[in-house]
Amino acid sequence: MTNLRVWHASRDPYHCSFRFLRLLVAGAESVELERLRILDMFLLYPSLLHRSSLPQELKNKFRALNIEKPHKIFMHLPSPAAIFQDLRLYQNSATIQLAAKGLIDSAELKQGTIQLLDWAIPSELRKRTEERNIQDQGLSSFLVGPFSNIPLRGSASVYRRVGLPTRVVGE
Repeated sequence: MTNLRVWHASRDPYHCSFRFLRLLVAGAESVELERLRILDMFLLYPSLLHRSSLPQELKNKFRALNIEKPHKIFMHLPSPAAIFQDLRLYQNSATIQLAAKGLIDSAELKQGTIQLLDWAIPSELRKRTEERNIQDQGLSSFLVGPFSNIPLRGSASVYRRVGLPTRVVGE
């Protein structure tokens, strides 16, 4: 009998490390770890943003990206809360990998912030992250730009707007 293994980017900590680097290189050079987790989820599953309660101006910018709606993509996506929880293990591994490779500041990580050590990124890796960000037709710029302006805490927090449990950030 053949032993088949199915690979998916959501279950690959190396792919998650690359996504984290993409977001950091795209403009979020220093960001709260919890915000980076959310950005990563939407970089991986951008169609989930259609289920979010975004301010109208932000919703218009998102619509301009022409991201497929969840019911039109190949796979059925569970709730953002379920995906967010599932990604946590791989995101933790990715964070540890980036710190071990010296690509993020370990002291900042202890404070709950991811800070890219720009000088430590090999030029080929930087080139590949930039190329991939260009290929995504503005999604990474949207996520690290206007989407990142949504507060992490409070009544209009990104957690509440996208349907994530707020107990993670201690509200």
